Amino acid sequence: MTAPRFPLVRFREGYDAGEVDAFLADVEPRVTGRPDGSVAALVREARFTPVRLRQGYDMGAVDAHLDALHDRAERGSPRA
Repeated sequence: MTAPRFPLVRFREGYDAGEVDAFLADVEPRVTGRPDGSVAALVREARFTPVRLRQGYDMGAVDAHLDALHDRAERGSPRA
């Protein structure tokens, strides 16, 4: 079992961890050093199922990561 990528929450709303992990596994390798508007749009439009009373990823941590990923895709910055 691998460690979670983001802090886990249980007693407050979080994002479905499986959905987030699957999305990032697909999108992160596509963020290269060059600007890519289509990848930036995928990141900007990403939506995940909110979960309650079971473990999910902290929404703020995921959103912050997506913001940084979007900026790298849009501007073509190197990977962090």
